Amino acid sequence: MEVTNYQTMAEYHDNVELPGPTDKFSKKFLDPRYWKPKNIVMVDWKKWESLKPSVPKVYDPPQRQTSFNSCTFIPLWWWNRSWFCQPLPYLLCCGPKPERERISDDSGVLIQKLLGPNPDSEHVPEVFRNKLFWTEGNIAPETLISFNRWAWRSQKEESRVVGLGAITHDWTNDSSCFGSVFSLIQIGRFSSVQVSPDGKWLLLSNFSDPDGSLTYLWIYVVQEGDVFTTPDGKIIDNLKPGDPIRISWNKYDPYECNNDNLSYMYLPRVVATFDEKKGGVVRNDEHYGRLLQRATNDPDKCCSTCCYTCSLGMSAEDRFDFQVSNISDAQIFSSSPAVPRAETIDRL
Repeated sequence: MEVTNYQTMAEYHDNVELPGPTDKFSKKFLDPRYWKPKNIVMVDWKKWESLKPSVPKVYDPPQRQTSFNSCTFIPLWWWNRSWFCQPLPYLLCCGPKPERERISDDSGVLIQKLLGPNPDSEHVPEVFRNKLFWTEGNIAPETLISFNRWAWRSQKEESRVVGLGAITHDWTNDSSCFGSVFSLIQIGRFSSVQVSPDGKWLLLSNFSDPDGSLTYLWIYVVQEGDVFTTPDGKIIDNLKPGDPIRISWNKYDPYECNNDNLSYMYLPRVVATFDEKKGGVVRNDEHYGRLLQRATNDPDKCCSTCCYTCSLGMSAEDRFDFQVSNISDAQIFSSSPAVPRAETIDRL
């Protein structure tokens, strides 16, 4: 489904409100310390491949068993649509993510504000290029992500940071108390990207202080011949070559890849793409349709959850399923400002 259909990029710029001019970007994007933080591990890709890393072919997210098994999760403060302290999102209207739109808005304004062109799109890894992702299976109060308007440069060396982005921008949170608190935590948070020479693996390094500590997460790009199944043996046929899989082992050790120590896993789904030729945004009907359904469905658990305030009768698995099956329709976000061009970054 095409949301916009402008015939030229010039027409797109005339009709869609884009981020501000290039002098609006954070000067941190021109600070060499952010491109190579003091404590970052620059991946030795030969060492990485020698470890024979792999993604489990049975998709069974470990957070389904581990994340909601405490009594602290009995109150439904963590739910995507939680009513707990509900006025807080509105009190933060001038916060780090001041915009608020609904996934169900037929005009598509939300995805248009999150997915815009990158003048250096040839440097954006193919797995991210011109795409807006829904974080299916993610239990955190963040739903839509685009890497397209991050700062990107070429892979001139075997191991270097090729992308840098501020998590505040083009990264939505639920319009709930938990989502609002999450957005506050993301203030000043950056993520850098390293890409393996064969393009199969991407390492994201997350940090607030370039002189401080970092945490690591991996993205695997599905390859030809990969077959993934559910725990009951059903083939996941909508997971195709080129699709990303978000995976974590030890967030402090990027060389940990023992699947016995797998800690997190979900499937980023492409719900929209930016058409560089026409200058418009096009929805992916299959994934967007499922996103819309989960944002607008009726969970029908009012009585069993005491008007959606208590999960006493739920197991950890029940809570996981309840969380990922009923996401928030309302999302808060901040559209990305312009970032420096690749030739400027390469001079750092």
